[in-house]
Order: sequence, then C-alpha cells, then structure tokens
Amino acid sequence: MKIPAEKYEVGYCRPPKETQWQKGQCGNPKRIRKQNRKPIVEMIDEFFADQIDIVENGISRRVRNFEAIVLQLWIKAMAGKKRAANGLLQYQAFAARRSGGMGGVIQKIEVVGEDASEEESRGNNA
Repeated sequence: MKIPAEKYEVGYCRPPKETQWQKGQCGNPKRIRKQNRKPIVEMIDEFFADQIDIVENGISRRVRNFEAIVLQLWIKAMAGKKRAANGLLQYQAFAARRSGGMGGVIQKIEVVGEDASEEESRGNNA
C-alpha cells in the first residue's frame, strides 16, 4: 500500500523521504566492520605482562603483574592462610604442566600456628 506524496506526514517512525535509504543502498558504505575482540587468553597474557610499581621495605620497584600476584600469595601463605597456599600451589602446578617439568612444585605446605586451627574449624572446600 503506497501513500500518496501529498498525504505523507513526517513523524514518529516516518522520516522524510529525502533521508530514507534508497533502494539498493548499503547502510555501511565504506564497509568498515566492527573490530573483533581479543581472545581471553591473549588479554590475560597482556595483563600478566604489564608492569606496576610496588613498595617493599620503603623501596619502590617495578614488577610484572603476575610477579606481584605471586608475591602476595607467597606472603599470605607464609602467614598461614590455606587459601593462598592452595592458590600458590595451583599456579605452580600450572607452570609445571606448561613447561613440561616439575618447575619447582612444592608438594605440601604444612600450616602451623594459632591461625591454622581457626581456618580448619571453618571448613575448607579445597
């Protein structure tokens, strides 16, 4: 059903005839496509490769993000936190699988001290 030109009103969902797409006209004339997102593995690798500033004993130094994460896990594991120790072991196991060797994997960390008994009583889903 065609509406005669004199009866065509411009309004909601009715743009002016001059601005409507012509027959056969493409909506993307330069054929520029959206850029594909990076794969998640590549994004993670880039994150771990970036560097940040950390302060240790009053001295500032630049380290990679991955090193900072492992350093924090190590500090917490040495403080007796089981969850941090498990996370550190998982990182080491992953590194060993990826490199093909043992990679210095620690087989067991024994938690001693007052903090250890509190964590065991809470129940760990590990």
